[in-house]
Amino acid sequence: MNQGKKQIIINDCQISMGGVSEIGVDKKVNQDAYKIGADPEKQLAYIIVADGLGSSKFSDKGSATIADIIEKWILEKLPGYAFLSDNVVNIMVKRIVSEWNAAYDLNEIYDYDSTVHIAVFYKGSILVGGIGDGMALLSYDQLVCKDHIDEKNLFSNVTNSMCSMNVMELMDFEIIPADFYKDKAIVILATDGIADDLIPEKKLTLLDYFQEVLRNGGINKLQTELEEWISDWETENHSDDKTLCYLAIKKGVVQ
Repeated sequence: MNQGKKQIIINDCQISMGGVSEIGVDKKVNQDAYKIGADPEKQLAYIIVADGLGSSKFSDKGSATIADIIEKWILEKLPGYAFLSDNVVNIMVKRIVSEWNAAYDLNEIYDYDSTVHIAVFYKGSILVGGIGDGMALLSYDQLVCKDHIDEKNLFSNVTNSMCSMNVMELMDFEIIPADFYKDKAIVILATDGIADDLIPEKKLTLLDYFQEVLRNGGINKLQTELEEWISDWETENHSDDKTLCYLAIKKGVVQ
């Protein structure tokens, strides 16, 4: 099992993030990849979850590649912009797709195909989105609680992915400005190895539960519960890898 966690203070915000990835039953290679990271000086933190397509021969390498490409852009390019905006997102998408297409020869790129979702905290604002199936839960204050994954991805026989012909149009993102939430926000990203097993009506309850554990037990408690939960996960209908990451923000923290 791959796992990790971080907790940092950026201005008056406490950022808690973590992730766990468990290889699927009878699988030789984990086709999922994830990243968590932060740069307090640049006022940013991020989580990235990529799910290599099971139909692609080297999708474990592809998921790692797209996660690396996005992480590099966040750390090296995002700090060059004053704030998150639709224009910044468009620039990011073009760069990500360009570097993805340049990473492999045209005749082999489909062997590395992957979906990917991200959540970024930057100067108080939040960016969440990506392409493909899985789960991208978002909640802030008591105003919003939803799964960002488009329903088209949930009920289509075709998985949107980095190798989709119109990938730049399919990559979907939402910006939550810093002044849209007053107290707290959380994003949970997961691959379909988890999302497909959850009762739809129960998915959104995860957001409040994660925040409750963070509030009462801290990040170590949440990470321990998450690791135990994933390692004990039993599925009957699939052998998918299981990856989940969270990024939680609490405002009004005094250093």
